[in-house]
Amino acid sequence: MIWRSRLLNNFPEISHGFVSYPFSFPFKISFRYLPNYFSFFYLIRMHPKNLVFADQVHGDGIYLVGKEKNKFFPKIAYKTDALLTQERKRTLIMFFADCMPIYIYIPKIRLVGLVHSGWRGSIRDFPLKVIRFIKNSYNVESREIFVSVGPSIHACCFEVKEDFINQLPKEYSNFIIKRENKTFYDLTALVKYQFDKEEIPTSNIEISDICTFCSSKFYSFRRDKTLNRNLGYIFIR
Repeated sequence: MIWRSRLLNNFPEISHGFVSYPFSFPFKISFRYLPNYFSFFYLIRMHPKNLVFADQVHGDGIYLVGKEKNKFFPKIAYKTDALLTQERKRTLIMFFADCMPIYIYIPKIRLVGLVHSGWRGSIRDFPLKVIRFIKNSYNVESREIFVSVGPSIHACCFEVKEDFINQLPKEYSNFIIKRENKTFYDLTALVKYQFDKEEIPTSNIEISDICTFCSSKFYSFRRDKTLNRNLGYIFIR
């Protein structure tokens, strides 16, 4: 199963996807899963030395992938939850199992990005910070940015408790949903709100309606407590 963004499919110069069954990836690099990795490399026709993985620590680290050559396989960007590059054939890779994969493309400067945003990063404005970093660092305007949020856990299934609510900034309490004596939270609406604050046009924003908890086609940590992960990737051809 490979999900692809309808929005980003309009740009043939890039390739991207969100890979799940029948592939299976661990949340950390493991030799046990080498056959799966090599099947994936063959699928996207990419040499292993061109792959860049993020450490994914639910922080706010942003790593710029340049022309440096990988000395070892794979290249791992430590303490990083966002990868950006303008280099051709440098594949950005992250693992997900309910957190939001955010794909970014700016055609004007040929820059692609991949962001890992769970609830911690989202309520701390990490998606917003990444967009502002790009605008300030590359002198681009909001209307030139395209963003797509892939399959992730949605408000239908993201039940939260008091400890979560207590960490919410006041302005983000609007996305709390009460239903059947339970409390849920709409993370995708929160991220859309952050994109709107940066004045990214609605036509440049896509949010997948697939909930990883609901869909058996994708791995979900909340549903299965599994170590398996879905794999997100993007690169410039």
